[in-house]
Amino acid sequence: MKNYYFFFLSCFCLFGLTSCGWIFSEEKTEVSLISKEKMIQAESSSKESKRNQEDKTECNISEEIQYLLKNFGRKWVNYTDIYERNQSVKNYLTDRCIKENGIDNDPHVQYKTIGRIHTITQDVIQSDQYLLFGEETTNEMTRFVLLQIKVDQEVQKIDKIKIYYVRSAY
Repeated sequence: MKNYYFFFLSCFCLFGLTSCGWIFSEEKTEVSLISKEKMIQAESSSKESKRNQEDKTECNISEEIQYLLKNFGRKWVNYTDIYERNQSVKNYLTDRCIKENGIDNDPHVQYKTIGRIHTITQDVIQSDQYLLFGEETTNEMTRFVLLQIKVDQEVQKIDKIKIYYVRSAY
C-alpha cells in the first residue's frame, strides 16, 4: 500500500509541477507579448509625434514667408550671370540687406548655374531665422549651398543673408 501511496503522491507531484511549469511559461509568453505590443505602440506613437512635429514646423512658417523663401531660393540658385541673379532677388530684400551684400554692384561674372532648393527650415528659438538647403551645378560641378536667412516680419522681406558652400567628403 505504501508503494501505491508513494506512486500516487509522485504522480500527483509530477503532474502538479508540470502544470505549474505550463502556467508560468504561459505567463512569461503573455508578458513578453504584452511588452512587445507596448514597444510597437511606443514606436508608432514616436513616429506619429515626429510627423506631427514636422507638420507643426511647416504650419509655423506662414504662407507668405514660404512663398518668399521658395521664390528667393529658386532665383538664387538659377542664373546666367551674378548681376542678373542679384537683380532678380532684389525685390525680396530690405535696403539694408542690399547694401550689406553688394546686390547693386555688377561683378561682371557670367556663368550659368542651375540648381534647386531641397529644404526650408525655421529656427526653433529665433522664429525669424530660416535655413535653405540646396544645390547648384556650374560647369558640370555640383556643390551644396546653405543659405542662412533672417526675415523682417513687418515688411516680409529678407533682412540678412549668409551663404555657406558645403563640401562633401565622399
